[in-house]
Amino acid sequence: MLPDQAGVMPPGTGTLQKQRVYIFPTRQGITFACMLLIMLLGAINYNNSMAFVLTFFLGGLAMVCILHTYHNLAGLVLTGIAPQPVYAGETALFPVTLDNRVGYQRYAIALDQAAQRPWLKTWQRVSADTLYTDMPARHLKTVYIQVETTRRGIRPLGRLKISTCFPLGLFRAWSWLETGQTCVVYPRPDGNRPLPPATIDPLEDQKGNQIGTDDFIGFRKYRPGDSTRNIAWKALARGQGPLVKRFDGKGASKLMLGWHAAGHTQNTETRLSQLCRWVLRAEQQGIHYGLAIPGFHIEPGHGEQHKHLCLRSLAGYGLA
Repeated sequence: MLPDQAGVMPPGTGTLQKQRVYIFPTRQGITFACMLLIMLLGAINYNNSMAFVLTFFLGGLAMVCILHTYHNLAGLVLTGIAPQPVYAGETALFPVTLDNRVGYQRYAIALDQAAQRPWLKTWQRVSADTLYTDMPARHLKTVYIQVETTRRGIRPLGRLKISTCFPLGLFRAWSWLETGQTCVVYPRPDGNRPLPPATIDPLEDQKGNQIGTDDFIGFRKYRPGDSTRNIAWKALARGQGPLVKRFDGKGASKLMLGWHAAGHTQNTETRLSQLCRWVLRAEQQGIHYGLAIPGFHIEPGHGEQHKHLCLRSLAGYGLA
């Protein structure tokens, strides 16, 4: 069972303070510096005043570029928001809110997952997964970091690297932030086994017979696979379309999704995928269902909260 804080932990907020913003020349910047050195040697060798003017002008331009690159990142506020759960194999979307609280616009802000040694990325080519965005003055924007998932459990975003090469690409300023974001990854719904038969509690069924039936709570639209005995035929005759009667489920059948019913295979992931599919199917059909897996038991229920409780249990099964 996953802890309740997984996927819903308080979002992390961080401001890129000036002392935490680092800057270093890019490959283009190193090439530009070498070119300036060659130009300076040529100007000295030939004692050419125009060559001196051009060399020092370009050098001064590089110094101004350092300031613009640095201030394009410093002071930006980032907030990590808890992502929605996904199924294994899907793309997790980690929302990150960027807040530009200054009176000037920021350009070409890049966000991606930081490497083990973030300074190495100064020398690497830009990743295809890097997300770029511009920030208008005094503006709030939410962007989504896409992370592929391959297996169930908890997928942390990890370190988020924020960088920029604006305006000329000669220098890269960067910083990183631990947002504390985690995404709950449910098992991939799979399997072709039919839902196991529902069981009837004799005591509850006897109570139901005393009042004639379960308590009626309303109608819902017909879904393929619904029992014909619950169809509201009178409503259909009045031209309201196929509707299904809904009851509180206290009386009759309850479906218990068990570990052994999911198959005889020894593959744990295959069983979890089958149970995941059953949970979704039972929820879709409006059946009251519970979950019984080794080490954990959930009483029958229904609704979005109950569904996510069952799926969260499957996601965390066997994980430390």
